[in-house]
Amino acid sequence: MDYPVDPARLNGLKYTLVAGLMLLTTDALFAQSAGQSDVDALKTQMNQMQKQYEQRIEAMEAKMKALESNANSGSILNTRVLTDADGKEVAGKAPAPMLDESFLKSLTRNFTFNVYMRAGFAFNGSGGAQGGTTFVMPDNYVGGGRSTSRLGNEQDFYTELSWNQAHILGDSPDVADVSFRATLQAFSNFIKQNAVNTASVIAGTPGAGVGIVEGYAEMKNVIKNAPEITFWGGDRFYDRWNIDSEDYFWLNTSGFGVGVYNIPLGPGTLWLAWLGNNQDNLNEAGGLSLFNANDHVGNLFKQTFDVRYKDIDIGLGKLSFVLIGNYVKGDTYESSFKAFGGTVGGVTFGTNVTGIVQTSDMWGIGGGVIWDYNFGNKSELRLSALYGYGATDFQGNIGNQIGAVNNAWQNQFNRFLVGAANTVHFRTGSNGLEPFVAVNPINRNTEALATAMFIWNPSNVFSMGVWANWEYNDNGTVALGIGNNGLTQSGGSRNIVSAGIRPVFWVADNIAIQGAVSGSYIDRVRTQTGAAFGRSGEYGIVTIAPTIKPNGGFFTRPEIRLFATFAGWSNSLKGTSASGGNPPYNNAHANYGWLFGSQMEIW
Repeated sequence: MDYPVDPARLNGLKYTLVAGLMLLTTDALFAQSAGQSDVDALKTQMNQMQKQYEQRIEAMEAKMKALESNANSGSILNTRVLTDADGKEVAGKAPAPMLDESFLKSLTRNFTFNVYMRAGFAFNGSGGAQGGTTFVMPDNYVGGGRSTSRLGNEQDFYTELSWNQAHILGDSPDVADVSFRATLQAFSNFIKQNAVNTASVIAGTPGAGVGIVEGYAEMKNVIKNAPEITFWGGDRFYDRWNIDSEDYFWLNTSGFGVGVYNIPLGPGTLWLAWLGNNQDNLNEAGGLSLFNANDHVGNLFKQTFDVRYKDIDIGLGKLSFVLIGNYVKGDTYESSFKAFGGTVGGVTFGTNVTGIVQTSDMWGIGGGVIWDYNFGNKSELRLSALYGYGATDFQGNIGNQIGAVNNAWQNQFNRFLVGAANTVHFRTGSNGLEPFVAVNPINRNTEALATAMFIWNPSNVFSMGVWANWEYNDNGTVALGIGNNGLTQSGGSRNIVSAGIRPVFWVADNIAIQGAVSGSYIDRVRTQTGAAFGRSGEYGIVTIAPTIKPNGGFFTRPEIRLFATFAGWSNSLKGTSASGGNPPYNNAHANYGWLFGSQMEIW
């Protein structure tokens, strides 16, 4: 062990100082030229000096004892013993660099870790597992989520684990301020068992998945006279807006791309981004068919051009403006489509049909405004209105556009099966003659929405969230479907209106009772088969949830909840995906259901 001062030298110094002080005192007593008063003053001064030296020595001895105690504690932070391969101390060699606390701090300097997770179990009113049951309006929001309420109504285990490293190049004002973020996503539906995994299709957990949802870098201080301007590139959640109580992300252009934000411009800041998204509609990962192997475009690719002018202070809250443009290059490709029953050429089609679809270029543009007012104490009122035409649905995912193309193809083929007017032709594909349809409903699509969210935290013992939404969507297709009365034709538009409230009452510092009440209405279900096709319907849901959660606000976490949830829907929605399309409430007789369980949520 290395000490600041050697113990033997310290004791010798102590004795030397004491002896010297005694000699000086003796000389002073025998000084012939000094008076008695001078001698007394000198003695007093020398006594004070002696006490000061003794106090300093005692402090140094106490410090040495503390160091010895830490050395004997076995902490790796104080270990610097050099050993050989057999674990024996090596003599005559310089000790290794000490693993001290400052070294460990340097390893984690500017590093942070964030987590979002929800995990729990539930069973239905019949005593069976929740499985995939979740109470949600059929023909749900374009932005996903639950057009009812999420409290006590989530069927999945879900987590996002984020690693963040800031100031990678250092803190100097002479270098770019670089940061990095990576987010791992994991989820599991249907099955709730210990050790959820995705090891293989056979041994893994069905419905489980793991993936990377974020991996991007940001650079500030690139422009020296405007260091706040931030450039980014990679894959990220991009400035998403949502209604948390429904898990509804009504503005979400997240994905791969590049961008720059925090550009000072007048009373606000300018944000610019260029993002892209594609799926595997050609089946490159699973193996190209003979037809798709000769494709001259590649997988359909959605480009998003995102412009936002944000945080304009108008005195009463702040305004943000959104302008989005989209483009998808058209193509002709072969795929598998779903169709309802019918017979063509002696072959009965009931589930999947291999066919060829041709779609022209798809365009879109849209925008809107967001108003946000902060009342203080984490209370907030937010209103928004967006309108998009064509390929602009305010979502970065191309899945909505591919789904609309597929639905239009299926609609024409269903008309062909029943002998109604259609545009089906046949051309040579991988398996000989195959049904061919040229469609582009995207350029006739419309997406409009308005949202309102109010978060109120008037005291430490009460909080409340209130929301109301309207969404209009037109998929550009007049669809043919099968309802209770046989073949039915329905328009391609539908409206959803929903509203809800989620109050929280604290009965102790960390114990609360919370609940949720929500109702929603749809004027037309566009799912092409089932009793609800072309019909309107209503939905209601009520949840009560005793909860352990910190007081101080609506969004305080973590929460550990027990819950009971009751949902009911109109007779027109019987047998639909009103319960997630899964047993036991997906039959033609059920119009209500129960869920009981527990859930943890943390962020």
